[in-house]
Amino acid sequence: MTKKILLSLSFVFPALLLLSCAGQVPPGGGPPDTIPPTVIFTRPDTNAVSVQTDRIILEFSEYVDRRSVEESIFISPYLGQLEFDWSGREVEISFSEQLKRNTTYVVNLGTDVVDIRARNRMASGFTLAFSTGEMIDQGVMQGRVFDDKPEGIMMFAYALGDIDPDTLDPSTTKPDYIMQTGKNGNFTFSNLRLDTYRIIAVRDEYRNLIYDKQIDQFGVTSRDVTLNDNNPQASDLWFRLSAEDTAKPFLTRVVPLTQTLLHVRFSEPLDTASFTKSTITLEDTVTLQPVGILLRSLDRSDSTAALVMTSTPLDSGRAYRLSVRDVRDKVGNQIDTLNASFVFVGVSTPDTLAPQLQVIGLRDSIRDVALEHPFEFRFSFPVRREPLTSAISLADSTATGVARSLQWVTESSVLLSPDRSLRSYSWYTIRVVMDSVMDYAGNSYEDSVLVIRFQTLNLATTGAIEGYVVDSDTGKNLGDVVLSTSRVAITPPVTRTLRLPEPGKFKFEHLPEGLYAIQAFRDRDSSGSYSHGRPFPFQPAERFAVYQDTVKVRARWSVEGVYINFKHNAKP
Repeated sequence: MTKKILLSLSFVFPALLLLSCAGQVPPGGGPPDTIPPTVIFTRPDTNAVSVQTDRIILEFSEYVDRRSVEESIFISPYLGQLEFDWSGREVEISFSEQLKRNTTYVVNLGTDVVDIRARNRMASGFTLAFSTGEMIDQGVMQGRVFDDKPEGIMMFAYALGDIDPDTLDPSTTKPDYIMQTGKNGNFTFSNLRLDTYRIIAVRDEYRNLIYDKQIDQFGVTSRDVTLNDNNPQASDLWFRLSAEDTAKPFLTRVVPLTQTLLHVRFSEPLDTASFTKSTITLEDTVTLQPVGILLRSLDRSDSTAALVMTSTPLDSGRAYRLSVRDVRDKVGNQIDTLNASFVFVGVSTPDTLAPQLQVIGLRDSIRDVALEHPFEFRFSFPVRREPLTSAISLADSTATGVARSLQWVTESSVLLSPDRSLRSYSWYTIRVVMDSVMDYAGNSYEDSVLVIRFQTLNLATTGAIEGYVVDSDTGKNLGDVVLSTSRVAITPPVTRTLRLPEPGKFKFEHLPEGLYAIQAFRDRDSSGSYSHGRPFPFQPAERFAVYQDTVKVRARWSVEGVYINFKHNAKP
């Protein structure tokens, strides 16, 4: 009897195991799966015309994660709520709304679709287009998102023909066409009706098909794109992603370090120029008597912090209010006027500490220093300028002085620039007479000298990159060309920058051996940095170009014939 029961169970357990595996599970075993899934069959066929249906069918090359498909499919124009009916590798998608007459429909499947076995993503988005009329739209827009993580970015295209473009707010309006970027950030919109389009790249965190400010990253083009009978296609539409900052900076705290020196902290980095021109006031909270401000200095390494020095000592235990006006963050947001003041209590600590000195990027006996190197001297507190005029010197290996100039960046930072290029593969010495490093309270060092020796770069081990910047746009007010090259795979990255008044010949010299990436942008607003634009109110991004191969620099060689091409395919 016992043997019969055991025999019966030996058949039951495998049967139960088979039943438990009857769901969406692929066959096991075999080599690792590295092949992405693809769509191998559709109904209706792609580019079919005179279609009358209330459903479409997609069949995949392998078993796919059903949820990833259902969350990655977009149909334009909108057809209402979709229903999915799965059978193995095939899904039937039905829609609640009827198809419109003489209309091209585009079914886009994004790259978030993954297979079951190895979670391989689709290598590129899939598009199925069909028409209820006798013709199918043929408009095409292609481009690329340049980003550290370019795959899976949502591309939103809005048709502008029937609306006022200034009213288009992507935070409330869903796009007319949707596509998702592939592995390299590439995307293609196909079978578009001829119209003018605004395209926005969105890292859609909530998957709600709208742009959520300060949550989603965005990218916009340098202008809207028009497709017409003469130009039904637009290519090389390039995007860079950025996070929109609409928050106003505010004053977070004021800490008195001494009787005359205050440490001021803001909620985010400030624009240096606006801080220099800002209005800072200080008053006694009881008598409302003002206290004079001698100077202010924004921290070069952390522009959320600043030092403010008073012209007279503050009283210990007395409350004071510091207020700031007319200061902006780095994207232009004005300070929040409701949070631009801070009350603190004075301290009795006298100012007795001598300012500390740091020479940025230099240490004694360092080698391979660039020949055109500007040397920054950064102090822990604001210092008097006059004593330092003759206290900082630069000399060559024969102790012969090298002519140099000093440029004060802030009250606690000064740049030393040689008046001519330094010699290759040579030793130089910087000397600072430390008793001349004096703050406004008269604190300084004893009679001593700071000495830093360094050796310049050996030009025999360097090469060059030269070529041409080309721009097919010949319009006015396009901005200077800001061209930069960065050495690949070194930390921290070393970047060299050139500024050209217009497209033309360029040359990067004295580059150490290695691989280099090159890019450029047209500085339309003369800010010195790339401007990403804004989705709403719409502000176009500045145009940029990327040399899509790395350039290998070898010693004593100049790599020639490098062309940086600003393309002009987004015609108005």
